[in-house]
Amino acid sequence: FGIAQPVHVINQQASVAQAPQAQGAYSMSNEETSAAERLKFGIAQPVPVTNNQTSDFDLTAEYEQSYASNLTNDYWGTQPNQHENGDAVIEAEVVSAHDDDDLFTHDFDVFGKLNPKNWRTLFISCSVVSFIIIISLSAALDSAKNKNTADETTDTKQPVAPTLSPTIPPVDISWCFNSTEYVENVRYASLRSTLVASGLSTDTEFATDDSYQRKSLCWLAFGDALQIDKSDPFIEQRFALATLFYSLNEPSKLFSSGWLSGKQECTWTPMVECDVRTGSTVSKLNISGFDLQGQLPKELSSLRYVTHLDLSKNVLNGGVTRATTGWSELQELRLANNRFETVPELMDVMSSVTYFDVSANNITGEIPVFLSYLTNLAYLDISSNSFSSNIPAYVGGNLPLLESLYMHSNDLTGKMPQSICNLRNVSLRNLSVDCGVAEEVGISDVSCDVPQCCSVCNGYV
Repeated sequence: FGIAQPVHVINQQASVAQAPQAQGAYSMSNEETSAAERLKFGIAQPVPVTNNQTSDFDLTAEYEQSYASNLTNDYWGTQPNQHENGDAVIEAEVVSAHDDDDLFTHDFDVFGKLNPKNWRTLFISCSVVSFIIIISLSAALDSAKNKNTADETTDTKQPVAPTLSPTIPPVDISWCFNSTEYVENVRYASLRSTLVASGLSTDTEFATDDSYQRKSLCWLAFGDALQIDKSDPFIEQRFALATLFYSLNEPSKLFSSGWLSGKQECTWTPMVECDVRTGSTVSKLNISGFDLQGQLPKELSSLRYVTHLDLSKNVLNGGVTRATTGWSELQELRLANNRFETVPELMDVMSSVTYFDVSANNITGEIPVFLSYLTNLAYLDISSNSFSSNIPAYVGGNLPLLESLYMHSNDLTGKMPQSICNLRNVSLRNLSVDCGVAEEVGISDVSCDVPQCCSVCNGYV
């Protein structure tokens, strides 16, 4: 009920309601007893009521004052006050005097509730605070949205083309190879002697200014951010990949894609892939469509564990045989859409190659005999060249594992050998050649029954 401290009854012999009446003493009526009881429930001061008198004290005001008094005591403390009433003296809490306009005596009613007026004030205050919070949050959200929009606008106006492998701006090393003078540098000299001892390049080639070998050595010594030393077991591999870049007209498209990036060569993806087991030995070179011009450098022969080489859609015209010498694990060789004039002889890889594509080049003459030595071939495409004469029988007789053989768009004549037709009953699913009635098309075609022998004329299946 909000009582701050217990009410003490001083007279030990009788309570306020039971105190004996002395002559001339103050007598407590029933109303006075009630007043005393009210004091027990927090009334700040006792109400003096004489015998046979009726108090005009307002009960509501009394409760209001009492409740306010207890609340105020929490803040302002209490003062003892004694009021004599007969033999009994009651000690009650007295609240320090406050003005009638005090917050505690006006904000609450007799039941401890806010007055309606103050409810309205509280409601208005809360509404204002809520409105300010909502406005602030809205402004913050708009600001964040505008920032994101600005960032997106900036990205749209200034797009940055992603690179497959981060590159480091090229270092100017022209001073190193634009002079015939010997480069006086310990690092350069040690790398040079190591590469000469490996047999990849000669002293004469390194001494020739502006040669691709010297450019590659200058990059390895001064331009390569990786800065490997002569004892690195992969120095030949890294040097060989550098020679491919400098010997093929230094294609900017290849460099911007991450070639010579200054990182370990196995990270030059997707052009370079390394063996999964070691993670450091080059096993695949996918250099299709990079405008490579010229001949492959002989130094590539040091990449002895390459299994896939894709050089299609470039402007290459020779050097494959010398570059692939010693590639005993080569399985796929793609040379389509270049400018080769002869079929590269793959004497060192005859037993391992299973996929060979030299279509869309400038090759003339007869189908070379060495193709019949690729006994593990499953795919052979020599279409879109200028092969002439008849189709030799050994093409079918010596290639028992062939699954696809494309020879269309050439100048071949005669009849399809029976040895090739027989493969259609074994493994050969796709066989294409320029076939048909020569008189109708105005050219010399190969006689081949469809679908008994050829699967299609003049195209791919």
